[in-house]
This record gives sequence, C-alpha cells and structure tokens, in this order.
Amino acid sequence: MGFRVALAIAGIITLTACGGGSGGGAPAEPEVTTKAAAQRLLLQAAFGGSFQDISDVSEQGATAWVDQQLSMASAYDDENDNWPTHLQRTIEIAKAAEPNTDYDAGGIFNQSAADGSVLDYQMSAWWENALGSQSTPVGSDVLRQRVAYALSQILVVSNTAGSLRNRAEGLAAYYDILAKHAFGNFRDLIGDVSRSPTMGVFLSHQGNQKANLVANTQPDENFARELLQLFTIGLYDLNLDGSPNRDGNAASYPDSGSTLVSSYSQVDVEELSKVMTGWDLQENRAYGRAGSRQGSYLVPMEFTPAEHEGELAEGGDGLVSFLGTEISLSATDNDGVTNSGLDAALDVIFQHPNVGPFISKQLIQRLVSSNPSSAYVARVAAVFNNHNGVKGDLKAVVRAILLDTEARNPSQDSAGKLKEPVLAIAQLLKAVNVLPLEGWRSPQGEPMPPTYWYKAPQNDTNQGPLRSPSVFNFYTPDHVPSAEYFANRNLVAPEEKIVTSQMLVTFSNRIYDLLHTFEKNKIVNRDGETIASFSASRRSGSNALFLTNFDEALAVLEQALDGDQNGDFAQMESTDVDVDTGLTPKASAVSALLDYVDLLLLGGEMDSGYRAALLEYLVNGSGVNSNNNSVEEARIVVRDAFHLVASSGAYMALP
Repeated sequence: MGFRVALAIAGIITLTACGGGSGGGAPAEPEVTTKAAAQRLLLQAAFGGSFQDISDVSEQGATAWVDQQLSMASAYDDENDNWPTHLQRTIEIAKAAEPNTDYDAGGIFNQSAADGSVLDYQMSAWWENALGSQSTPVGSDVLRQRVAYALSQILVVSNTAGSLRNRAEGLAAYYDILAKHAFGNFRDLIGDVSRSPTMGVFLSHQGNQKANLVANTQPDENFARELLQLFTIGLYDLNLDGSPNRDGNAASYPDSGSTLVSSYSQVDVEELSKVMTGWDLQENRAYGRAGSRQGSYLVPMEFTPAEHEGELAEGGDGLVSFLGTEISLSATDNDGVTNSGLDAALDVIFQHPNVGPFISKQLIQRLVSSNPSSAYVARVAAVFNNHNGVKGDLKAVVRAILLDTEARNPSQDSAGKLKEPVLAIAQLLKAVNVLPLEGWRSPQGEPMPPTYWYKAPQNDTNQGPLRSPSVFNFYTPDHVPSAEYFANRNLVAPEEKIVTSQMLVTFSNRIYDLLHTFEKNKIVNRDGETIASFSASRRSGSNALFLTNFDEALAVLEQALDGDQNGDFAQMESTDVDVDTGLTPKASAVSALLDYVDLLLLGGEMDSGYRAALLEYLVNGSGVNSNNNSVEEARIVVRDAFHLVASSGAYMALP
C-alpha cells in the first residue's frame, strides 16, 4: 500500500491502488525487473518517460540506469560544444524570436533592452531540458535536470523580484548553477548561490551596505536569515533522521518531549549579515543600483571592499561570531584574492550537523516520498555527512536516495507523494511522445525553429519552475492537509497546498487541449491540415504550443483490434463476440489500450473498478461514437483514455 491509499482515505483522491514489495532495512542496490518499477523510477528521477523509456530502464535495471545518469557528460563540460546550457539556450531562443531587438547593446545581454519576453524564452529552455531536444543532447541528462528542479525548490529564487521579470536571463543563469552542481558538492553549490546576482537581487544582499551610524542603518539581514533558515540548517537542532534533537545527541532518535532547541539566534543573523555586504552586480553603474537596466546577471557578483562591513564605524574588532564560531570579516576567500569572509562563513554553516539531515530529507521529499521513514532519512543523511571521507557529495546522496529500499520497494501506507502539477504535465507529454512545434510565430512575427512553448504553467497549475510566490516555495515541506487522516497520523503532503479543486479544473482543461488541439492525427486526419500550416497559424500569445502524437497508442489499439497496423481500424464496428473472452473486437482493443495507458500514467496500478468504468465508456459511450468513421473513433478513444486517466485523482499520486 502507498500514498494513493492514504490520499483516498483522506478524501483527496477518489481511487485506490496497491503497491507491493518489501520495505525497510539497509540501503539496497536492487534491479528494476518490471516495467511498473521502471515507470516509478522515471517519475522519481526524471520527468516521466515514453513507453520506450520505460522498456529501456526495465531492461537496464535501476542501479545501472542511475549510475549511467550520474556519470554522463553534461552541458557544463565544454561551453563550445553542441550542448547549450540553460542560459545559452535561453539566449538562442530569444534571438530567434526577436531578431529586431538589440539584445547585446552595451555588450551585456538584455541589459539595455530589459526585455520581459526573455522570461518566456527562459521557460521554453526549461521545458526543453525536461522533455528533450531532437537536435542536441539537451534533456538527455534527465536525472541532473530533475535534481536541479528539486534544488530549485530548496534554494529558491523567483521571477517575483521586480527586476528579474525583465532580466530573466538571470533565472536561466541561476538554474545553470543548480544543474552544474546537482552532482557536485553542496558546499560549492551554496558558494555559487551566495554570489549569484539572481539570488543577490531576490534576497537583497546585492548592494548590501555596511552599517552607517549617521543614517542609523545596519546591513540587510534578508539573505543571512534565509541562508540559515531555508537553505542549510533550518530553525531547530536536528537528529540525523531530521527529527528535532531534544536530548543534545543527534545520533539518538527520535527524542521524547516537546522542547525545540533553536539552531541559530537573531544575533547569529545580525553577525552573518555583516559578512553579506559589499557584493554587487558586475558592470553596475553605481554600487547597489538594482533597476532593470543595471549590471550583468550572467556572471557572479563582484566584491567591493569599500562597501564591506569592517565594524570601523562602530569601533569593532573586525571579527564576527555566529553559530559558535568566530571569523574575520576580512578572511580570504577560496580564490585567494578576495577578502570578504564569505567562504569562511559558508564553511562554518556547512559544518553544522543540521545540514545533512535538513537537505537530505527535503531532497527525498522532492524526489521520492513526502513522509520518508526515520531510518531512510538517517541513511541518506549519513551519506551526506561522510561519503568516502567527503561531506556534501550530492552525487552520492542522490544515488542513496534513489536506490534505497524504500524508494525501490515502497511498502508503508505513507510511501510516495502527491505529484507536483508541473511534473504531471511533463509526464503526460512524455507519455504521448511530445515534440516541439516548428514554424509558429514569435512576438515579432518570426517563424520559430522547433521550440517548446508553455510560457506560464503557473496559470494552469499554481506552479512554474523559478516562479514561486516567495522564498518559501509553493508549499512548505511540513504542510499538513486539513483532512484529519494526515494530522492523526503525523503525515504531510506539501503539494496538496497547490493541488486545489480549481487547479484541477484548469489542469484538466489544459491537458485536454494538449491531447486534442495539438495532436498530430487530429490535425492531419480530421482537420486535413499539414503540421506546417497548423504551426504557422499559431502565435506566441498562446500559453502553450506543443505537438503531441498518438501514433504509438493507435498502433497498440489497432494491433489488438485487427491484428495489423494499416490504419483502417476495420473491426471497430464489429459486433462479433470472442467465445473465450466474451468481448467484441473493440472491447478487446480498448482493454489492450488501457493496459498501455495504465503503465504509462499509473505504473500498472489502475483500480479495477475504475478500469471497468473506463472500458464501458470507451466501448459504448456516446462521446466516443463517430458516425461510423472508424479512424476518427479510434483517435477519440485514445484521446479520452489518456484524458480521463490523467484527470483522475490516482494520476496525481506517485506511489
């Protein structure tokens, strides 16, 4: 049993499904032996997969597939190869869409133009990394991209900061930081995050000034506070399993009692904020300027010693003490040149015992399970704390998360999680073999090269990558739904915060649009258009533009119907009943189709009652009757099968 059961009992979804296997115990290195297990892995470690993807992972096995993904090349190996980074691809799309915009005026991309459309092009680049490219390796590193997306919900930035709406190349550059370090070391990651111009603007330490006694001002504390609270150690002392440490021993858990010990104080924040001064955008016109046309968002912030807190105005000693450690405000950074004290401060934070369990548990929640067991978190946190003598090895941490027995063989009722709406969209698109449209018109009327276009998924799903409403993400890791089932069992379901009834309506409408309006067979066979003419009639004002494809599903349906794949669906209207199965040819074919859709969308765990209702509708329902046009009827059957399953409550749960 898994999270679908918990959600069903709580009334959040209406269907149930049973998982299997044995859980608990030490980390394992199991092999994927079934397509259902392969499908689950692709939901945890990628953005879903096609039938071929599932088959490939099933044959390869979980360990081999994960290790291959962890060791493969990336866009960050050679900036001049055929593998563009997120930023490079964003710039390519922007220049293709708006050749009449002088993006490079002044020598810094988009500084002079401050073009808000780049926000949409950055989103296109994200979709390409999630769904894959037809002409470059982009998106082949699915695990790296999936981990980067998970990290984006822990180390949060968002377009909600004013200048980032018009300088979205900063979002692209920030995402590259996450992807580059996804399999690197967490200490290196927070070092680059701290110097990121996007983070600097978002949490206001860009242009942060030292104390001014005349003006009665102190350094801005925003980044210092969130660095501690949200990005590294959390509010309270933790045990190795992520539970509150109430007895002073992080190795013993869980602890009894109700006392919580704060992991840092307001004084710690004030002291750390002094370190976070003197950093500004490169190429800025004046220190601390933050308008849309200021500075560069493409390179790390630069250090300005004259603006750095030295405590001279307050007669201090140039030393700060936080988290029980004293450092110099002018300590030399790891580059051996800059004397900002930043790296010394980050080293102190990184060595805090909370970092391992705090980050490990959130990564498990984003990838595998909302309610991992105490033992699961402790196993992963132990890897974070020490893998071959190294702390913070994210490659080892990701491997431990995905190959743990609780990830591969979930058994407890709390296993799994609600599916994030953006991931649910991506999974469906992968399942129907999505391709980018070519030839649709940009804001300047340019015919676009093959480009995915879904510029504001948050309008449909309450969620868009790097578009959270605040630094607290779309939901908190400890969100408890209002249903008593969760509170009574100490369970959380973070994603439930945004999976609202209204969201599910708009989600259903969007996926119908993707499965109907943009489906190849509908465009060509029913409407009599070419893909080129259809695409040329589309404009960037549309929120979404894709090309979905039922060819594979139609082949499954016709093979079971007619024993061939010549496209005529000859037996669709036959009333003959098979003596062994008691089914008509259409009913047998729909049953085979449901097996196919069930695997792609539900991992083969479709509830038997729901399956029976779907079979009845898809065989006999008036909505799938197409006036004796067998080819069109087949398309409608496939469309409705995908739409009804993807609109169901069961689809929104990851087992």
